[in-house]
Amino acid sequence: MWSWFYRGSHDVNSNQRVLGSAENALMKLSQQQQGYMKVVEVLHLQGPYISMEMLTAAVGRLQRRHPILRSRLRMRSVEPGSYLLDEDDTLRLTIREIPRNRDEYLHFWRTEWRKREKKTTVIGEGLVEFWLLQDPNDDGDDNGPREVVIICEHSVCDGISLSVVAHELLVSLSGGDENMFTRSLNWPLTMETAIKKSLSILGRLFILSKFILATLYLYATTRSTVCKIPLANIDFPLIDMATHCHTEAAYGILNKEDTQKLIEKCHQMGVTVTSAVSSALMCATSTLVNGHANSTSVLNFSISADTRKRCVPPVPNHDLSVHASATMMFTLPIRDVPTTTESRWHLAQAFGRHVKMSINAGHVLALGMILGSIYPKVMNPPNPADPVTCIVTSWGILPFHERYGRWKLTAMMPCMNMIRGGMPLTSIQTVNGVLTIMCLGPIPVFSQNTIEKLCDVTMHSLREMFQD
Repeated sequence: MWSWFYRGSHDVNSNQRVLGSAENALMKLSQQQQGYMKVVEVLHLQGPYISMEMLTAAVGRLQRRHPILRSRLRMRSVEPGSYLLDEDDTLRLTIREIPRNRDEYLHFWRTEWRKREKKTTVIGEGLVEFWLLQDPNDDGDDNGPREVVIICEHSVCDGISLSVVAHELLVSLSGGDENMFTRSLNWPLTMETAIKKSLSILGRLFILSKFILATLYLYATTRSTVCKIPLANIDFPLIDMATHCHTEAAYGILNKEDTQKLIEKCHQMGVTVTSAVSSALMCATSTLVNGHANSTSVLNFSISADTRKRCVPPVPNHDLSVHASATMMFTLPIRDVPTTTESRWHLAQAFGRHVKMSINAGHVLALGMILGSIYPKVMNPPNPADPVTCIVTSWGILPFHERYGRWKLTAMMPCMNMIRGGMPLTSIQTVNGVLTIMCLGPIPVFSQNTIEKLCDVTMHSLREMFQD
């Protein structure tokens, strides 16, 4: 337990950085479970042809700025099972040029991701790779579709920081703000270190004690059956999911006009967009859970939350690192699932109050301190009896621009390696005024139809909320 409060790294030099507890656990998961939880961002661009030389130069400038991007993954000799980053200015990150036909620009990346998502980072190599997808015959088209794909280990990024790096890559590609790449950032703080710097030892003990007591109270007072989205019929044990599964995602998108309508309605109702989408998601989930759910059954939602802005001082979003924790789980009795638009807004308000209460109680920072000891439990076979129905994560408003020099950013589609996930994951983001919801899960443990229906019904419920 005391490792949550003190963590030494005296065996490394200034060009090395030991992974934090949560980072190390995530790296172990990825290494042992075929890239599990790697994070992907697909940048859909419209503009002139991008040569490999152009992208390589842009990535090189990005590496000068971020020490994580010029670091190799190493094992610590003094502590088996522990990893560190070894800075090396000669490192050249993997950049793949993958040709496709022009009419495949929307979905080709998904085919390639399925082929390559289980690729494991090699010890001694970098933790990020890039793809360049375009039609070779479009080299003379100044308005053609192009895709740049960024794949990063979750142990060194979260959705917020990877989006900042993706934005900076496009700035570098377009030749903008050259001063950004003249100096290197410092090594980013680990989540545990940032929390440690924000609180005294007594403060850490206090919020951790409150979190443990709140968790015990929740489990002691909530003995109802947890409704789960049914697993499909499979012919392999769940312990072998990483071998037999692949990730599939479904996306729901609101155009700018509808996104603005939703924002205005949220302001009117006093809730965040995340709360409104979460309410719609809960309604959608209730239509998919095991059919014999009774009046005493509940839906449990795990709610991710970032620790960056809750630390003192706040951790900059441009620090490529993982600062993802969670609030206390939100429980919705199945009998209380909204049946009207008005009641969905009431649920959104209740959800928002719950999140605010949990944040104010210090739960996000408390859980952030101990996630490293919780993640290893994910190594166990997924258990259908786990007390979570669905995971909700919000990346918020991301820092992209509509134009980068000669290129227009038409969309940013996220994805993730979830080949071992025991429940669906839903993410929420806004890019250049466009709201995107992603639902994803491991196929065939969940059917693709289930993932698509979860997304479709969520979007239908959400539209009813702001169009009513």
